[in-house]
Amino acid sequence: MVSHLLQHLHNDFEIHLALYSREIEYDIPKNIPVFDLKQSLDENPFSVFLKIPFLSYRLYRYCRKNKINTSVAFLNRPCYINALMRTLWRYKGSIIMCERTHQTTILESNSWLFRTVSTPLVSFSYKRASLVLVNSYASKQDLQENFHVKTPMQVIYNPIDLAVIRKQAEQTCPIEFDPNSFYFISVGGFRKEKNLQFLLDAFFILKNLPVKLILVGAGAQKNELERKVRDLGLTNHVIFTGFDNNPYKYVKRSDCFVLSSYVEGFPNVLLEALACEKPIISTDCKSGPRELLAPGTDLHHSAITNYEIAEYGILTPVNDVAKLAASMKKMYEDKQLREMYQSRAMSRAEQFDVGETIQYFHVAFSGL
Repeated sequence: MVSHLLQHLHNDFEIHLALYSREIEYDIPKNIPVFDLKQSLDENPFSVFLKIPFLSYRLYRYCRKNKINTSVAFLNRPCYINALMRTLWRYKGSIIMCERTHQTTILESNSWLFRTVSTPLVSFSYKRASLVLVNSYASKQDLQENFHVKTPMQVIYNPIDLAVIRKQAEQTCPIEFDPNSFYFISVGGFRKEKNLQFLLDAFFILKNLPVKLILVGAGAQKNELERKVRDLGLTNHVIFTGFDNNPYKYVKRSDCFVLSSYVEGFPNVLLEALACEKPIISTDCKSGPRELLAPGTDLHHSAITNYEIAEYGILTPVNDVAKLAASMKKMYEDKQLREMYQSRAMSRAEQFDVGETIQYFHVAFSGL
């Protein structure tokens, strides 16, 4: 997301990029200065929390030195840092905070201690923003109803770069696809909220069909997932590609994209799958999948007792292994359904092309 914004806004604004750690996996324009906060990504959470005031002071000094009048924060900790930059150090510029997930679901899935600390921090931070950008209407409702945030908010859906996706999708793929097998694919970090163990449990139910599952990504759960694949006897059916900043070459050659998350903000991977003209199965988690795949339906409604054949993909109940497996079997068996979704995919993806959406970010960034 940040990479997209930098690519399309750097000619109109003087932009600096502040990072916890200078680990850059996506392209950024070469003329953008990078400020490295030099915090290890492996540092224990307690130490990370204690360092937030110190990092806020370092960021404040950098902004003051470089005469930066707008700070844009993505994800929770950067929002906390920016909130303290305003509260402790009296930063005078504008602060735009970008909500990328559904906070209530995230908090409910964590420990009592995490909820106790994080809930007031979320409320504290967003109330100190000049503007909050959210990537789904469900997330906006969540901040307003559950965190009592009254700061001005604007919904801007995540953009994708269709031209780049189309080009990268045609690159050589290192996997040899068996024409006699049906390929499901999932792309994302191997993190708890992506719920990939749940996906493996559902896929196990289909193991006697000529199907395979490709998992594109990396992360903390890699060893657990590989062990589960062995325990379930799926070694010959599941393919781990590792991290790849061009997942489109795998998605384009697969038959169906599956998102198994129990929480999202507005999942770019679904947009990217649509751009690759793939049928989609997604859990009906908060938030994003319903707005993307079933636009016009009630945001408070969710698939609970069965999977839902929505306008642009299938929505399944969260954490329901049997229903996810049933929806995957349905997609495998129903060629007419797959063809319908394929025919609709590109027109839906085009509505989120960066050329259509970047203007909203431009107005938000220049309007404060």
